[in-house]
Amino acid sequence: MRRAFVTSLLFAFVGFALLFGTEFFLEWRAAGYPGVHDMSWAGENNAKLADVLSPMARAYNNVLAMLLATIGLAIPLTANMHTPKLIDLFLRDRINRVVLSFMALGAAHVLFVVYIIGPRFAPLWSVRIAVLAALVGWAILIPYFFYVVRFLDPSRVVRRLSEEVVHHLEGVAAGKREPASTQEQVAARIDQLGTLVMKSLDRGDRGIAREGIWALKQLIDQHAKHKAKMPRAWFRVDRADFVGLSTEALDMIYDDRTWFEMKCGLQLAHGYQVALHKASDAVSSISDANRVIAVRAAERGDHEALALAVRFFNNFLREAIKGKNVHAVYDVFHQYRLLAKDVCDRPALIKQIARHFVYYATMARQYGLVFAPQLAIFDLGYIVRRAYEANAAAAPDLLTSVLALPHHTRGDLHSMAVKAKLILGAFLLGNRLVPEAARVRANLLDVPRLEIEHATEELLAAERVFFEVTDHQINLEYVPPERREPLRQFSAELLADIGERGH
Repeated sequence: MRRAFVTSLLFAFVGFALLFGTEFFLEWRAAGYPGVHDMSWAGENNAKLADVLSPMARAYNNVLAMLLATIGLAIPLTANMHTPKLIDLFLRDRINRVVLSFMALGAAHVLFVVYIIGPRFAPLWSVRIAVLAALVGWAILIPYFFYVVRFLDPSRVVRRLSEEVVHHLEGVAAGKREPASTQEQVAARIDQLGTLVMKSLDRGDRGIAREGIWALKQLIDQHAKHKAKMPRAWFRVDRADFVGLSTEALDMIYDDRTWFEMKCGLQLAHGYQVALHKASDAVSSISDANRVIAVRAAERGDHEALALAVRFFNNFLREAIKGKNVHAVYDVFHQYRLLAKDVCDRPALIKQIARHFVYYATMARQYGLVFAPQLAIFDLGYIVRRAYEANAAAAPDLLTSVLALPHHTRGDLHSMAVKAKLILGAFLLGNRLVPEAARVRANLLDVPRLEIEHATEELLAAERVFFEVTDHQINLEYVPPERREPLRQFSAELLADIGERGH
C-alpha cells in the first residue's frame, strides 16, 4: 500500500511539473523571454506578494480542515465497525504522520510568510518555498486520499496486526525485546484480530472473517518457528492473560508452553460461537484452520499444541450440538476425521479421537440430533478404513468404537448407520480381514433381512456426487466400483447369518 502511495505521488508530482512547466514556458516565450526582475513584484509592490499568498493560505486551511474532517469521521466509524486498534494503527503509520505534519507546517508557513512581508521587505526565498510547498501539498492530496481509503480496508488491518505480531515475535526470539511487556502487546493484537473476526461475522462479512481466521492460523505457524528460541519468561502467564481460568489451568498452560496457541485458539472459538448463529458457512473455515493447526503441530512434534487443537475440536462439537446445528456437527466431524487420517502414526491419539466421536455422537442423540450420530459412524468408519490401510496399531480398537455406536434406538432403525457399517464390513472383507468382517456381521445381526437388502441396493445405486450442494460434496453412501463386489459378498454372508438366526 505504501508503494502504491509513493508511485501515485510521483505520477502526480511529475504531472504537475510538466503541466505547469509547459504552461510557464509557452507564456514566457510569448512575452519575449523576460528576465527575473521583470516578472517579480519584489521592490515594486510588496503588497502584491501578500495578496498572492493570502488565498493560498485559505486554500491550505481548507485542505487541512477537509483532511482532518475526513480522518476524524472515517477512522472512528471504521474502527467501531472492525477494531479500535485501527485508530492506533493510523496514528502510528509513518505516511499519515508525515503528510498531516507537512500539511500543518505548510499552512503555518504560508501565514508566517504573509506576516513578515513589509513595504520594503520581500522574503523571496520564503515565498518560493511557500509556493513550492503548496504545489507539493496539492500533488500529495489525491494520492493521500486514496491511501487513507485503502488504509481503512479491513484486509489491510488484518495484515498490519499480523505483521506487528510477527515483528514482536522476532524481537523476543532475537533477545531484542523484553518478554513480559512484549507478551502483553502481542496478546492485545491477537485479541484485536479476534474482535475483527467476530464483528465481521456479526455483520455477515464472511470474506474479512475468513482472512482473520487464517491470519490467526498463520500466526501460530510463525510462533512455532521461534518457539524453541523463546526465553522461559515468554511462556509465563497470569490471571490477567486469561480471565476466568483457574490457577491449575494457568499452570498447565505454562508447563505446556502453549499460551500463544491458547490465545489464538480462543479467538477462533469465540468466532465459532458467533458463526453458529450469524454465518454458519464460516464454521467450515474455523474448523479447517483448527485442523491445519493440529496437523502442523503433529509435523513438528509439538504434542502439547496438538492436544490443545484436539480439545478445541471437542469444544466446537459441543457448541454445535448445543445449538442443534447439524451442518456444523457434520463439518467438524469431517475435519476431525481428516485430522485422524493425518495422525495415524499416533495410536493413543487416534483411540482418543475415536472415544470423542462416540461421546459426542451420544451427546447429539440426547439433544435430539438423530442424524448427527449416523454421520459420526460414517466418519469413524472412514478413520477405521484408513487405519487398517496404514496397518495402524490402533485399528482394532477403532473398530470396536465404531461397533459401539448403535444403529437403532428404541426400535427406531437408523438406516444410514446400517449403511455405514455395511460399507465398513465390505472394506474389511475386500481386504481379507475376515475376522474383523465377522465382527461387523455379528453387530448387524439384529437388523431385519429386508432392511439389509434395501440398504445394499441403495448403496450399490448411489452416485458419487451428492444430489445437494454440501461442503464435502462426495456422497457418503457412494461405493467405488472396485468395492461393490465385496459389498455384495458381505451382504450375502450377513443375510445368511440372519437366516440361520431365524430373522
